[in-house]
Amino acid sequence: MKNYHHGNLKEELISCACVMCERDGYTKLSIRSLAKESNVSQTAPYRHFKTKQDLYAAVATNGFNKLSKAMHVDSGKKVTKKQLVEMAIKYIEFGLKNANTYDLMFGTAVGNFSAYPELLESANSSYDNFRSSFSKLANDSDEVIAFKCLTLWSMVHGLVGILRKVQVIEDGPMMNPEEGPMSSAILIASNLDDHLDKVVTGIIKN
Repeated sequence: MKNYHHGNLKEELISCACVMCERDGYTKLSIRSLAKESNVSQTAPYRHFKTKQDLYAAVATNGFNKLSKAMHVDSGKKVTKKQLVEMAIKYIEFGLKNANTYDLMFGTAVGNFSAYPELLESANSSYDNFRSSFSKLANDSDEVIAFKCLTLWSMVHGLVGILRKVQVIEDGPMMNPEEGPMSSAILIASNLDDHLDKVVTGIIKN
């Protein structure tokens, strides 16, 4: 049985659950499978997670914390368009490198985030920093900034799904550049910085 530092069992279990989620997908993650993977008794995880949804929430919280850390910009200082583009790229990179965790974070398996205050706070923090940074560049009312930022966030979020598909097909046969949306997606993937710069510029100006 694995030796845990006293008082660190929950952190160790969450760390193990995060690895399992990314390796196998969240649908295969359960309290029972976590106990087995962690080499602890079947009852040990239940001291910290009463339900599978509780476990999902802990993994999702960890994911949002990592995403926030990757994207963070000191929005108290001057923010440049380049920094905003870099934030978007960091978001996309996280989604591509942590696909299974990302699916849990933005899926419906956890349900209402309000039932998990730590999860709600971590989920909001990544968006709040993104919005605060965007507001430094957009000379609009708070309402318009909120709308524009959500539009940009939605586009970046959508690109994660599209570029994940690109990863699957990029090793396949050459596609006709004039056929289908995936051909355009492949072009975007090859020059993501430039594409996002144009997107950010367009949203800020319009």
